[in-house]
Amino acid sequence: MMCCGSNRAAARAAVMAQAAKPVGAGFASAVSVIMFEYLGDEPVSIRGAVSGRLYRFARRGDRREVDARDRPGLAGMPQLRWVR
Repeated sequence: MMCCGSNRAAARAAVMAQAAKPVGAGFASAVSVIMFEYLGDEPVSIRGAVSGRLYRFARRGDRREVDARDRPGLAGMPQLRWVR
C-alpha cells in the first residue's frame, strides 16, 4: 500500500515529465499559443518560466509556437522576436 507521500511524488514526476517535452510545429494546447522567431546564430533551448516547456531553436529564422503564458519572459530575450 502506498502512502500519500508516494502518490504526491508520482504525480509530481508525471507533471515534470510532461513539462520537459519539447514544443515544435503543431503544438496543441488548451491555452493560446503565439509565435516567436529566433534571431541568434547558435542553437539554443529555452524553458518557459510559466509552462515549464522546452523551446528549441536550431538556427536563425526558426519559428516556434509558444505557450502564450511564457511570452513575458521570452519577449525580454534579445535573441527572440515575438511574431504578431
